[in-house]
Amino acid sequence: MRERVQALDDEIEQMKVVLSTNIKRSRKAKRVSQQALADMCGLHRTYISDLENAKCNPTLSVMMVVAKSLNVTLKDLLSDKA
Repeated sequence: MRERVQALDDEIEQMKVVLSTNIKRSRKAKRVSQQALADMCGLHRTYISDLENAKCNPTLSVMMVVAKSLNVTLKDLLSDKA
């Protein structure tokens, strides 16, 4: 049981890294600052920073707002294909 929980925790951490990388890449490609993205999303700039550094576990609604603000799909943000 512990191995399964650890494997799931590892998978979650990997997905957080994928998400953070894709958010940062999309934001920079659109030449948007963290503050501007935060304003578009109705979030705090430090939360955007935490997202981009895989320091938080965002809700589905937050991920959808970020995706919409960056004009990408949620699938794009969660895709591990660069």
